[in-house]
Amino acid sequence: MIYSLGEMLIDFMQEGSHYVPYPGGAPANVAAHARRRGADAVFVGKISTDTLGDLLHTTLKEHNILLPLPRSHKNTALALVSHKNGDRSFQFYRNDTADLSLSVKDIDTIVFKPADILHFCSLGLVAESTTRAAHHYAIQQCQNAGGIVSFDVNLRERLWPSLDAAYDAVMALVPHADIIKVNETELAWLTETQDVTIGMARLQTNKQLIICTLGAEGSEILKPNGERITYKPEIAQQVDTTGAGDSYIAMILASLSLSNVSFDTWLETHLEDAIAHASAVSAQVVQKQGAIPDINY
Repeated sequence: MIYSLGEMLIDFMQEGSHYVPYPGGAPANVAAHARRRGADAVFVGKISTDTLGDLLHTTLKEHNILLPLPRSHKNTALALVSHKNGDRSFQFYRNDTADLSLSVKDIDTIVFKPADILHFCSLGLVAESTTRAAHHYAIQQCQNAGGIVSFDVNLRERLWPSLDAAYDAVMALVPHADIIKVNETELAWLTETQDVTIGMARLQTNKQLIICTLGAEGSEILKPNGERITYKPEIAQQVDTTGAGDSYIAMILASLSLSNVSFDTWLETHLEDAIAHASAVSAQVVQKQGAIPDINY
């Protein structure tokens, strides 16, 4: 099972002069893409009882990724997503919202098993909520059960009081992850170098699998044994990059989950095919609007 932990919110996507609501939130996107690929996956997060929360709840059920947790009476978090040449900018409305009320008690409803994967991002690590403690507890419980921990940094600077606070929260959990995904901007921020090769080596503090996505340029991968993989995809016409990284890591995790082999064996026998497939799927996602469009898996 893939447990994708964190926030689900409404993305108001710019379409011309209008903003149209779409279900969003990276962890929910990852669970949806992984489930579509055929992996067992659920979203672990708090959904509001408000009208927008009803939309999110319905989306989870439609994708069969609902982990039934008590819903929150707090409001649904919102993100305004503007576009220019396919690239995005975000404006968040996320003050004491439902997604920030995930608790340790909620995590206790999960019984982790050795083959399970726990995936999370940095948006749930802000200090002003119970969600940070829930993330730390979930990681500990998954590790104690012998599961795999996946961390997509997915930095959203505007949600943090400072970049220093974000850095401290992220780096505190880097040593506890088996898989770390960053883009080139996040890698440079975390490792203080523009050199991707040097940056990945600096970030690999505990023999993790490091994945650095480079947008249209593909991806660089550093395996736990120090071996590097460079993947160059075919060029895709970008309409909306929202969800591209989520679909990429979802395909990586789905490959691992569906392989029925150990993590070490998967690294040697499945990783390169998983990278190629993840790149092909994310290339489809950027050609359509929304984070979880209808595509071929």
